[in-house]
Amino acid sequence: MKSVGIKILKNNLSKYLNLVRNGGEIILVTDRDEVIAEISKPTSAVPGLSRWEMFLNAEEKRGALRRATRRESRAGKETKAAPAITDWWSLYEEIRGDRF
Repeated sequence: MKSVGIKILKNNLSKYLNLVRNGGEIILVTDRDEVIAEISKPTSAVPGLSRWEMFLNAEEKRGALRRATRRESRAGKETKAAPAITDWWSLYEEIRGDRF
């Protein structure tokens, strides 16, 4: 386990991340001799997220894509449903009836 100040970490971030990646080190980040963060390898992937969801989340954070959102229905406006026609034969006779 290593300890490093914010300024030194900022200037040598790649070096410390390589220690975590390759050596399995845990880096404690300090600010005025007080530990404020810990950098370590993740124990496992985020539970419940598929690889596809993780990819989409990463691309959204990066700004490469923007996910669609559903719009709320407009308040006060009701949509009229089309009348249900169940008897096609009577409709057909009604239409054809005026021809003879």
